[in-house]
Amino acid sequence: ARFTEVMADPQLSEQVAQGEQMQTGYVTINTQMEPFTDVRVRQALNMAVNKDRIVRIINNRAVPANQILPPLFEAYDENYEGYPYDPEAARELLAEAGYPDGFDTVLYAYNVSPNDRIAQAIQQDLAQIGVNAEVRTQAQSTVIEAGGAGEAPLLWSGGMAWIADYPDPNNFYWPILACASNIPGGWNWARYCNEDIEERAAEADTLAREDQQAERTEAYREIFVEIMEEAPWIPIFNELQISMHSTHVTGPREIF
Repeated sequence: ARFTEVMADPQLSEQVAQGEQMQTGYVTINTQMEPFTDVRVRQALNMAVNKDRIVRIINNRAVPANQILPPLFEAYDENYEGYPYDPEAARELLAEAGYPDGFDTVLYAYNVSPNDRIAQAIQQDLAQIGVNAEVRTQAQSTVIEAGGAGEAPLLWSGGMAWIADYPDPNNFYWPILACASNIPGGWNWARYCNEDIEERAAEADTLAREDQQAERTEAYREIFVEIMEEAPWIPIFNELQISMHSTHVTGPREIF
């Protein structure tokens, strides 16, 4: 049965346990490839994608994301509203950037469901602002290779999305958004590099004492908000961890 149908059933819903994950699913925008070298174009794409619709595609087993970090992190900025879903404003921003009629591009995605359907939804959303994205759904290794080689203008991360290896915000920076990871074969598929932010991240990592943790958390909160202003990603959703259990299983329902 579909997840939404299960949750609507009073008996079956009692057998579902769910919780948050340290995961963000996102679209990378190749910041070193025209026309995405213009931050206005990247911001326009952020305003073009209907994240609520994409969450419905996966039967509400996620929550829409507006920033890079998932809500589980202390450095997650609860006051940051992100880019609104506003196709009209997106079209205006594209026109301001010199693309009143849009442009053609390519969106790579893993070819296992539901990633193909998500990619098609993103394609449809971008078409509404004049951006014609050819969807290339390919084997996971092929998509990863294209991202690592810097050949993917846009790349939907589903099936390869980032789940933190450990509960520290720097794990969402150094492997996938740092200048140090902007290398051939790396996972910085956005080809993003801001040397000032990199220096601040390195400095934040030196704040290792217990009495420095609040300062470190705030430093990373500011870093990720500033990265979003440069829009190398379109954060799409944060997946929920969901499992169904037997009626014979007891204990707390939450998953940590």
